[in-house]
Amino acid sequence: MSEDGPRSGDHRSEPEQPPAVLASDAERDQSVELLRSAVVDGRLTLEEFTERVERAQAARTDLELAALSRDLPAAHPGAAAAPSTSAVSHAPAGERHRAVCSRISRSGPWSLPAHGSYSSIFGTIDLDLRQARLSADVTELDVFNLFGTVTVIVPEGVEVSVDGGGLFASQVIDSPQVPPVRDAPKLRIHASGPGGTLYVRTRPPAGTLEKLIETARAVRELHGGRGDTPAR
Repeated sequence: MSEDGPRSGDHRSEPEQPPAVLASDAERDQSVELLRSAVVDGRLTLEEFTERVERAQAARTDLELAALSRDLPAAHPGAAAAPSTSAVSHAPAGERHRAVCSRISRSGPWSLPAHGSYSSIFGTIDLDLRQARLSADVTELDVFNLFGTVTVIVPEGVEVSVDGGGLFASQVIDSPQVPPVRDAPKLRIHASGPGGTLYVRTRPPAGTLEKLIETARAVRELHGGRGDTPAR
């Protein structure tokens, strides 16, 4: 007579996952460096970079850090940080844009060259960089503004500097609520021209509320729908 039930001592359950190990400061720094390389390579947008760096800095375990780079190429052990040759070879050339009594608006996913030039002559230019993909560690924007309005939106955590100006020109620069991320990509804005207004605004990543709800739902599913989080 055959036995359909499991035999005594036959344990075929799925192997248990190794326990999480508390992450060190050095491991957090390595994770941030990997993310910095990814944003310079154009694999992550500025928005994604900022969000993941914040999670890396708050990560408690090695599993949380590993989840942040699961979709990125693995870093070679002992390799020194260097500019990506692939990013340089595929970087878009410097671009020149002009709004003469007209409007230029860029938002959503788009490629930002290492050096771009924008001229507003009685026009309006809106540049939303939150989902832009970079081509270099340092991005240079030359902004000539003749009695126009130029607005640049960047995610929090990105280092931004503004220099220059012009006669009767105004600059309105929002102070970020969080300090720039260490080793974050840099945005250099060089302003010129008379009578124009330059706005530099920092905003949190779009869809922050939706992402928080998504994270809470994932935590509930991970813990069997109980809705509780592990004690730290």
